Amino acid sequence: MNLFDLAGRHVVVTGAGRGLGRAMAEAVAAAGARVTLVARSESQLAESAAAVEHAGGTACVRRADLSDLDAVADLARELSTGQVHGVVHAAGVTHRADARDFDDEVLRRVLTVNLEAPIVLSRELMRHRADDVPSSHVFVGSLGSSIGLPRALAYVASKAGVLGVVRTLAAEWATSGVRVNAISPGYFRTALTADLLDQPDELSRIEGRIPMRRLGRPAELGGATIFLLSDASSYVTGQQIVVDGGWLAS
Repeated sequence: MNLFDLAGRHVVVTGAGRGLGRAMAEAVAAAGARVTLVARSESQLAESAAAVEHAGGTACVRRADLSDLDAVADLARELSTGQVHGVVHAAGVTHRADARDFDDEVLRRVLTVNLEAPIVLSRELMRHRADDVPSSHVFVGSLGSSIGLPRALAYVASKAGVLGVVRTLAAEWATSGVRVNAISPGYFRTALTADLLDQPDELSRIEGRIPMRRLGRPAELGGATIFLLSDASSYVTGQQIVVDGGWLAS
């Protein structure tokens, strides 16, 4: 028996157009799952679908703007016409500024995409779920789920909130056969971190702070993702797996 086999399962991955979301989708597909890719950009979705199929998987795409919570609810209802065995909430945005300079619109957008949209999607999938279908909901946290990060007020607020959501939903839904966990990446080079990591001094500082002395590679999130979606983690719920090269340990 292969406890990590996802064959026959349908997994939804948001933020799948690029970066960590795309890498997580590729890993899930390689483990045998049928994957629904969700993102705003049609061109990025097409690229991700090609990558998933290259990994040996089957993909369908859904274009959605997760800053629109009505659209998120509609997406969940559409997805629920079939069985959903797992969801990975990988969509995320950030904004770097001193706390005193954050305006309300930016604050709302970051909190909506990073925190409210995953709540709404998971809630609506549960509302429309067939009672006998076990499922796994994987939220994506951050170092900011556990520590403060200067100039990232809205992002840290959203990611700290993610852990509270994970623990609450895990406790509430456990008897329904639904597990809820989080993966919290450290520093990976993606579009979300490019403005920071493209600065040589910042890159040197960050890599020097990481015990492994390097950034994470997006593919290195695949193992944790497959684990949490598979039967290998059948008794794991309400937990956070940190993938950070040892940052929080040091």
